[in-house]
Amino acid sequence: MAADGPYSRRDGETIRLLPSGLEIVRRKKHEPIDQSGLSREEWARQTDKRNGSKFSEAWNLERLVDFIAVRVTGLGWRKGIAQEVTIPTHENVGWVKAKPVRAIKIVSDGRYVHAYPVEG
Repeated sequence: MAADGPYSRRDGETIRLLPSGLEIVRRKKHEPIDQSGLSREEWARQTDKRNGSKFSEAWNLERLVDFIAVRVTGLGWRKGIAQEVTIPTHENVGWVKAKPVRAIKIVSDGRYVHAYPVEG
């Protein structure tokens, strides 16, 4: 990670360059948000397809970037090849339409990589 940390990066900026040439980028759309004070309907709207699923607070950027790097490297992903994979977990990783979910989708357009919670 950059010496100044991932939170200093703007949306879409590279957080980590992998040896394969792929770049893990920040996608603020999927970062945790404070749901206290939100109605069930508003929370569902905040975690819908348009606004983006949200990671739980346990999945901070450092943890997420490490998770992506290990999986992408282990799968042998390389620059220039668009790919995606859904990885089930044993914990609630985030929210989709106000429902807790236990899977993470990692996507690459062949250069940039990011991830978000999905229904498994």
